[in-house]
Amino acid sequence: MQQLPPEETIRAALKKSHARLHRQHELVVEFGVMSLKVDDVDALLTRACAVVAEGMNTRFAKILQPLADSDDYVLSHGVGWDESDIGHATVGGDIASPAGYALSTYRPVLSNHLGLEERFRTPDLLKKYGIERAINVPIRGPLGPFGVLEADSSNGDDFVESDLVFLEGIANVISLAVDRIATGVNAPHPDPYSESFLNASPDCVKILSPDGVIEFMNEKGLELMHLAALPDVKGQAWSEFWPEESKPLVQDALSKVALGETARFEAFFPTAPDEPKWWDVTVAPILAADGQLERLIAVSRDITERHQYEDQLLSLIDAQNSRQNASDLYLEEIHHRVKNSLHLVNTLLLLQANLTPDTAVKQQLETAAGRVVTIASVHERLYHSAADKGVMAAVYLNALLGDLGRALADREIVLQADDFLLPPERMAPLGLVLSELITNALKYGKGTVEVVVKHAGDHARLTVKDEGQGFPDTYPKPTGTGLGMRLVRSYSGYGSSAVTVERLDGKSCIHVRFKL
Repeated sequence: MQQLPPEETIRAALKKSHARLHRQHELVVEFGVMSLKVDDVDALLTRACAVVAEGMNTRFAKILQPLADSDDYVLSHGVGWDESDIGHATVGGDIASPAGYALSTYRPVLSNHLGLEERFRTPDLLKKYGIERAINVPIRGPLGPFGVLEADSSNGDDFVESDLVFLEGIANVISLAVDRIATGVNAPHPDPYSESFLNASPDCVKILSPDGVIEFMNEKGLELMHLAALPDVKGQAWSEFWPEESKPLVQDALSKVALGETARFEAFFPTAPDEPKWWDVTVAPILAADGQLERLIAVSRDITERHQYEDQLLSLIDAQNSRQNASDLYLEEIHHRVKNSLHLVNTLLLLQANLTPDTAVKQQLETAAGRVVTIASVHERLYHSAADKGVMAAVYLNALLGDLGRALADREIVLQADDFLLPPERMAPLGLVLSELITNALKYGKGTVEVVVKHAGDHARLTVKDEGQGFPDTYPKPTGTGLGMRLVRSYSGYGSSAVTVERLDGKSCIHVRFKL
């Protein structure tokens, strides 16, 4: 599988994170709108668990409530759990359990390594389902603690701090809805929004007429927009507040919501001349009892800080890439110079070989020139593959043997190689070992040279065969300097045990075990 460059990996991670945050934002808004029309607490709590499971991309979510006359909490509502556990399974309510700790301190608890926790023990219920990660958020009730909202996971990515914000948003909606139901505000068709509910939101919340005119803005929204009071904006078209570059996004969202859909977008909207802001906006329909569009709710979350951090990160990546590209250009120039220098050495050695009258010296110089060509070819293949974690052996060897055939012989060299990943640090040794074996076959044998490379786990088995007369009885004991076979044994990684000779009639066949 091809590995993405670091900058693309980061961009992909950011995109995935954005998508999760956006969906969580939409879910809180949708759940908030739904909660205003529900007067059945059980249905509300079960729906809350389903929303949490979707937003957290997990199978398990639950609500724990204190048991009467007991220190334990019961799993009152949930998704992902066995039906036999819902309404019956319990966990400890003391501060040594995650839920008890969250409710007693009224603070959320996040743990991605329950098995390693020192703050509290892992409840048996979580062990039963193999739960490794959990987030617990307290739910406030009208007269005291109502319970704990919990998301659990047995696999997948770690939970992060932004997930706490999502769960706290759902928990706040539950708290307000339970309070409304407890006080008897449960008419069959209640008002589609409550000012107390909307004012509890930390985001900028607007209620719009079906044609996009502002009817209400919550207190936090007025503060974020630097407005003194609601009359400053009431009755004005929401889209007219946005700068020109953002208006098409706003208009598109209003069009979608008019058709009954939920829309989301990110856009630029400065709240003051010297205060540029970026917003994550979700717009959802509020339907009347007959299913017709009655109003719209728009929730804007300030994401300026996140946007600035991402811009800084991507700027750093671009700057690093620029430096890396400059370094790569310098490195490529160095590689070209090394290759050219090696070919120059090869030319000088061949020239010297042609001028010497001594046959033995001539042969040694030509052999040395051949090794220089091999090193030059290996070097070129190495720097072309420098950015990779490794290369496929068949691709590398086909290219290398093509270079050798053109440089050293007019005879055919045939390769049969398994397609396995070759580590960069073993590319040059493999190239040198095979070039020595092929050079010998070209020098002492005849006909087609067959090269076979078989993958065998931690090593490769190299075979070179030609149509020569076979090896002498003393082979591989050297008849000359023996440098070639010393190189083969050294680079193979197995020393003197690396080389074996197969004595066939009318064939020369040598095997080398090569460590990967």
